[in-house]
Amino acid sequence: MRLRTLYQPIVAAVLLCHHVVAAPITGDSGQEWADFDYTLGEQYAASYGLLAKAEMKRTDVPASITLAQGILESDYGRSELAQKANNHFGVKSHKGWRGETYVKMTEEVRNGVLLIESASFRLYATVEDSYKDHSDCLASRSNYVTLFLQNSYDYKVWAKGLQAAGYATDKHYADKIITIIEKFNLNRFDQLDGVDKFSSAATPVETPNLENLKKAIETLETVLYEAEMYKEELEERLDDKNETLNDLVVKQEAFQEKVQSEIEVLASNLTAQQTLIGEVQNRLQSVEDVQRSMNADPWADQFNSDGTSKEVTEIFPSRNLNSEGVFYQSGRKATIAKQNRNLLEIAVEYDIEFKDLLQYNDLDDDADLPEGYYVYLEPKANYVEDKVPTHQVIIGETIHTISQRYGIKASKLYQRNHIRKGEEPKVGEYIFLNKSSKEKPAVHSTTNGANFGAGGANR
Repeated sequence: MRLRTLYQPIVAAVLLCHHVVAAPITGDSGQEWADFDYTLGEQYAASYGLLAKAEMKRTDVPASITLAQGILESDYGRSELAQKANNHFGVKSHKGWRGETYVKMTEEVRNGVLLIESASFRLYATVEDSYKDHSDCLASRSNYVTLFLQNSYDYKVWAKGLQAAGYATDKHYADKIITIIEKFNLNRFDQLDGVDKFSSAATPVETPNLENLKKAIETLETVLYEAEMYKEELEERLDDKNETLNDLVVKQEAFQEKVQSEIEVLASNLTAQQTLIGEVQNRLQSVEDVQRSMNADPWADQFNSDGTSKEVTEIFPSRNLNSEGVFYQSGRKATIAKQNRNLLEIAVEYDIEFKDLLQYNDLDDDADLPEGYYVYLEPKANYVEDKVPTHQVIIGETIHTISQRYGIKASKLYQRNHIRKGEEPKVGEYIFLNKSSKEKPAVHSTTNGANFGAGGANR
C-alpha cells in the first residue's frame, strides 16, 4: 500500500464519526447474526462494491471494510436512514456539518442505561455522498492514523483497529465486521487492477520518495491540526457541562431552601391545626351540653310554669351612641330606632335617600320598627368583624334580625346557612356568620310579613 496522500480538503471543524448500528450481528466469538441473509448480502455488494472500491483508491480505506460496515449499520440498505436519508453508516449531524439533516428516534446508552430519544442525522443527496463522507471521516481523524500508516489492506487488522480506536462501543464489533466480510467474500473488492494486495503476485512496495514523504507529513500535520480543533471543541463542551453543573447546584440549593421553608410553614400550620382541633373539641363538648339540655326540656328556659314567656337575651343589645347619634357595628355606621323616630325621619335626619335606607337595612317598606332596632346608614358588611363564628337563635329572632344585630348582609346569612327566603331557623339552632356551614339548620316556614322579626328588643 502506498503512503496516504492528502486527497480531502482541510475542514474547519473536526468530523465526528458517530454512528448507529441497525442490525444485530456477532462473529466468531460464539454469537449469532440474527438477520443473516446471503441473497441480501450479495445484492448489497453488487450494488455498492464498485463504489467502495473507488473510495479505497481515493482514501486507502479497504473496500471490504466499507461494505461490511454499510451492511451492518444500514441492515443491507433497508434501514430508515438508508432509505430516507441515503445514510448507510448512521452518521449524526454534529457540529461542523453544513448539509441537511434527518431526525428520527434512536437508542442511546448513557451511564449504562438504554434510552429512547430523538437524534439528528446527516442527510445525503446520494449514497455516493454517504460513502465519501464515511471515508473522509476515517481518513481525517487522528484515532485511525495508525491504520493508514501500517501499509495494509488486511481486513482483520482494519476491523480490530477500528474497534481499538473507539469506532464502536460494542466489544464484538470487530468480530461482526470480519464475519460479514468472510460470509460474503467481500475481500474480493480489495484487489487493485485485478491483483490481490496479499497474493504471491503482488508488486513489492516501493520505497517512498521525498515527494511522497512530503505529502505524508502534510497529512500528519492536517491530522494534528484537526486533533487540536477536536481537543478545543471537547474543552468547550467540558466548560458548558461545568457551567450547567454549577447552575444545577445553585438550583438545588434554592430548591432545598424552598423545601425547608415549606417544611417550617407546614409545621406552623400543623401546630395551628392542633390548637384549632382542641378548640373545636371544647366547642363540641359545649354543643353536646346544649343538646342534652334541649333534649331534656327545650323550652324550660323560655317559659314560666304558668306558660308566660321569660325574659331572654336582647335581640338588639343596647349600644352607646356618639355625639352624632351613631355607633359602628362590623365597621358600618348605624343608629337606633326609638319611639317617635321612624325610618323616614332617620333618612331626613342623616340626609339619606329613603329608598337607599330601605336597601341598606333589607327592608321593603316603612314599617314600624321596634324600639332598639339597629338602623344602618350605609350598606352592611359581608363579614362580621367580631370573632364570633356562630350565633345561637333565641325566641323572636329571624335571619333579618341576626343580620341587623351583627351588621352583615342578610343575603350572606341565607347563602352560608343554605336557608331560603320564607324559612327561618328554629330556636336553639346555630347560624354561621363568616363561613359556610356543612349542614342546613332546622327551619320552619313563616308567613310573617314583618321582615325585621317578631318581637323587638325583649320579646
